[in-house]
Amino acid sequence: MASDDNKALYSKASKYYVENHNSDDFKYDKSKEREEKHNKSWEKQKVNLNEIIDKFAPVFEAKEHGSKMIFYGEKYNVIADMASGYLRIYDKYLREHVKLDGTPGNDKSTHFKIMKREEM
Repeated sequence: MASDDNKALYSKASKYYVENHNSDDFKYDKSKEREEKHNKSWEKQKVNLNEIIDKFAPVFEAKEHGSKMIFYGEKYNVIADMASGYLRIYDKYLREHVKLDGTPGNDKSTHFKIMKREEM
């Protein structure tokens, strides 16, 4: 069920994951490689995690799955990467990632950097 501050829930899980991942954690390493390669592009599309969840998955079940925290909504899943601080929105009916307007997009247009608390 939705919380007033999903950013706090995500931040706590993300901090724990980053501080406690195994040194041989393939998912963590791949995430950090993607961040190094794409972060400049992601930084151009910063989003407030609370607003994204309110819009796309207002009633959800949140679960950690590997390096991701997934907010499972009715039509959309908001998939937040805990190692690199980005998210994607997955439309379960279209079976693809979408842009902020809910329309399908390419890989570049469907990655969004999660704002830090002070940017919200």
